[in-house]
Amino acid sequence: MTTHTSKTLAVAAAALAVLAGCSTLDPSPALLQARSGYQALAASNNPANAEATAQAEAAVNKANAMLQSGDRTNADLYANIALAKVQNAQTIGQTGDAAAKLVATQNEAMSIARAKGMAAAGVTTAATAATAATQEQIAQQQAALAAAEARRQRALDTLKSFANVVEDKDRGLVISIGGETLFKTNSAKFGPSANQELTALSVYLQLDPRPTVVEGHTDNTGKPAYNMKLSQARAKGVMDFLIKEGVSADRITAVGFGETRPIADNKTKEGRALNRRVDVVMVKATK
Repeated sequence: MTTHTSKTLAVAAAALAVLAGCSTLDPSPALLQARSGYQALAASNNPANAEATAQAEAAVNKANAMLQSGDRTNADLYANIALAKVQNAQTIGQTGDAAAKLVATQNEAMSIARAKGMAAAGVTTAATAATAATQEQIAQQQAALAAAEARRQRALDTLKSFANVVEDKDRGLVISIGGETLFKTNSAKFGPSANQELTALSVYLQLDPRPTVVEGHTDNTGKPAYNMKLSQARAKGVMDFLIKEGVSADRITAVGFGETRPIADNKTKEGRALNRRVDVVMVKATK
């Protein structure tokens, strides 16, 4: 072998060593064997297998590059290809005749084909497993969503036994509870049935996490300023109860409207009773 060829192999060997040292993944047994075999080929300076040795060098460099990049699948594939080329070069170097070279080349081609087939099978298996895992995750998520929706609907059905629930196209879900069932007359203190009603309300709100406004309302009996103050105190009382029961304070506010938003005629007893209420408005999501 010429001095130029020897220097080329020496430089290539050094490059292989540097590149191998920079790897981010552990080399496979095939790559370790290919590296070792190539180093021996480079040191032998055998002109009979110079061409095959150069091919082995390129293959080992390719495997090292894949390993350095973190591409495990291609690193393993090229490691097997490199090993096949190293073994081919070794066989040619040992015999030197044309018949042996042909057999070695055929064996190399078969080894490379097997390596590619194994790599493809591994990718297919991994893809199938990933697809199955994804489908399982989707199924689990769908089941969880269905279960959550069922819990929410049960809580809403329970709430409807205490309150008038209306889906307002502009405001969102409005849950209206009569003031006389929640509070003592002319007071912001809770009545005897308030705990049961507000507990049902808190359960539902925790299953439907939309921003929520608690609105206090009164009839027009008494002075407007007093009614405003009373409605505000009642709204805050309901909000505080809900927060204590587990509703996030970040998504709920309270406001009093006094007598300014009647839903019935204040001239009748029945109308005034309807106007004395607390509305819990679950704000409609904006698009």
